[in-house]
Amino acid sequence: MQDPFATLVDTDAIDWLEPPHGAGNALKVLWVSDETGAWSALIRAKAGTVNPPHTHLGPADFFVISGSIEYRGGFARAGAWVYEPAGAVHEATTHPEDTVYLANVRGPIAYHDADGNITHVTNGEAMKQALAARAVRSA
Repeated sequence: MQDPFATLVDTDAIDWLEPPHGAGNALKVLWVSDETGAWSALIRAKAGTVNPPHTHLGPADFFVISGSIEYRGGFARAGAWVYEPAGAVHEATTHPEDTVYLANVRGPIAYHDADGNITHVTNGEAMKQALAARAVRSA
């Protein structure tokens, strides 16, 4: 039985996963809430990676571990913490250098094309699938 009070994840023992809509990103899913669909992951972006336009349908926060992120709200370097409220829209998010950051996401993220049409959504269910895939690989 899993300890209901704590979860320990050895991030060094997890392989980076390249999601289908990753656009140059890779991730290590650390946790997904069964209750709310919130999730936490380490995200790695190669230098020059540009995340497609997206809207945060729930709040999120990010801590930059290494590298940097350039986005509509500013420029976040290693050591910076960024909070994104629900409804935040990003035309593009770029990574000028190799970057690793911790993402704590509390709602879906809707990705859209230049005309504003939703192309795909990342949510807790998608992260649960990634977490299950990770468990299979490490077993």
